[in-house]
Amino acid sequence: MAMTDKEVGLKRRELETWVAETGVRIRRYSLDERLRKPEDERKSDRGVELRPKADEAWQEWLTIREKFDQLPSGPTPAELNKVEYLWLELERKVDLIQRDLISEQSKTGGIKTVLWLVGALVVLIFIFLGTHGVRWFDFSGFEPWPEWGPLKYGDVAFWSSFGVLCNLLFLATYYLARRDFDVYYEFWYLSTALRAPFLAVILMIVILEFTEWYGEGTWIETYLLEEGNKSYFIAFMSFCLGLASDRTSRIIRDLAEGVGDFVQHAVARISQRLSTAVSQTSSPQK
Repeated sequence: MAMTDKEVGLKRRELETWVAETGVRIRRYSLDERLRKPEDERKSDRGVELRPKADEAWQEWLTIREKFDQLPSGPTPAELNKVEYLWLELERKVDLIQRDLISEQSKTGGIKTVLWLVGALVVLIFIFLGTHGVRWFDFSGFEPWPEWGPLKYGDVAFWSSFGVLCNLLFLATYYLARRDFDVYYEFWYLSTALRAPFLAVILMIVILEFTEWYGEGTWIETYLLEEGNKSYFIAFMSFCLGLASDRTSRIIRDLAEGVGDFVQHAVARISQRLSTAVSQTSSPQK
């Protein structure tokens, strides 16, 4: 059965993600302390067989990455399958390297991370319900916060936190199931969970405060921002921004670059005017 252009594009994006993830795995395994050469040559070296395997895997990964980058903008399924088969062969070799590196520390770290993520999510849910009028599981008293004014960004922070915690839970259990949880990523989970609400609030300020300007007279104003619908719009958008926290961070960086350019140009103009004013008021000494 022939694949549609949409299916080909989806498979290309998935293959790009898989290849990138394999590259990250090889780099992590190469940095494992068990692959480090011992300072005392007389000591047993567990990594004597794994070091060359990791180096060979990295070279194969570079070749596959090059072949993927050489794909045309509209590749055929056969071209994608060729790269995918090469990736599958490499993935098997990387699995064999991982088999010798699996440790009890990885399992313990993964379980701890999953437990604190679950605990944080449960606590956050109770705080959210409590601040919205729910008492003793009586949801009839639920009252959403005002859709207008600064208080609405409290809902943005809550829903984006729900989104990022759900995403981190998926990632932690995914790597735990693959017996590939890296304990050095524990603080990455923590930092991602803490920064996501702030990034989502900033983006939602841009969306909500400027939507009324560029969406005036359109269905955005008459439907999304209509009284009663706006709270659902806020919850949906905030949860998605938290769920896609990596992309949200990239968007914020692009926005920050634009703000930086704006400030730089503004300061340059002010400096130019000040220097011109000084040159005009200064008189030559006689």
